[in-house]
Amino acid sequence: MEIRQLRMFREVVDAGSISEAARRMNLSQPPLSYHMKMLEQELGVTLFHRGKKNIELTPAGRLLYERAETMLSLESAVSREVSKEGVKKTLRIGVTPSTSLLLNPVLTKLHQADKNLVFEISDATSFTLREMLNKGMLDCALLRSPLRLSELDVRPLRKESFIAVGNIDGFCVDREIELTELADYPLIIYRRYEAFLHNAFISQGVSPSIQAVCDDARTALSMAQSGIGLALLPHSMVQAIRDIWYRTIAESSLETEILFVCPKQSQSNPLIGQLYDLLEEAAQES
Repeated sequence: MEIRQLRMFREVVDAGSISEAARRMNLSQPPLSYHMKMLEQELGVTLFHRGKKNIELTPAGRLLYERAETMLSLESAVSREVSKEGVKKTLRIGVTPSTSLLLNPVLTKLHQADKNLVFEISDATSFTLREMLNKGMLDCALLRSPLRLSELDVRPLRKESFIAVGNIDGFCVDREIELTELADYPLIIYRRYEAFLHNAFISQGVSPSIQAVCDDARTALSMAQSGIGLALLPHSMVQAIRDIWYRTIAESSLETEILFVCPKQSQSNPLIGQLYDLLEEAAQES
């Protein structure tokens, strides 16, 4: 199995058909079909079913696609680091939608201090970034608790309360809001906190009305701005709020922590230490 074959396979999957992939790659269809058959024969599995218009991945095909993404990403990073661009230092950093706001001003300081420093930023959920760290695809990441992070170096940066954000009538009051009060409103829940929030409501004897569940804090905020309900988000999302009310939730058990996480082998990288020091300083100031 060659890197070239993996690139072809990924292009076929992304394009949805062999003919469209061939067009995108400026190839004729027969050679591409031949390479896909050779890949299946070498692996001893069927990777996809060929329909009239589109392909459908088999379980083996889906697994290979996931692994190919990882391998091609690493191959690309290695190529850059050992090529002429290798004179530049690279930091591969992962951020979630609600932690990127802390990272941005720190990157500005690092860039001003060293123009040869290149940033590769991966935006994803905490769970996806955790897997990327474990696979060596990232040097570090800003994640949020609660999250299991065994075998990784974890350094806390800042604890935060939750806020309720929305444009609903009766919500526009300049004071904290209790969990019991939130039961009167339709709520928009950031999926990774669903169980965490549910347990907090149950402990107060409250049955919340969940209007929507989503995977991205920005999506939750957008829905709240549209008047669909109140979004429950970490307090640092205040920086992204425009023309909409928010109120701090008065519940001490509802607390999340921003975590600086890296593989243990990255601890010796001086850039990692420099980045952490700047993040710690920024976390204390904000």
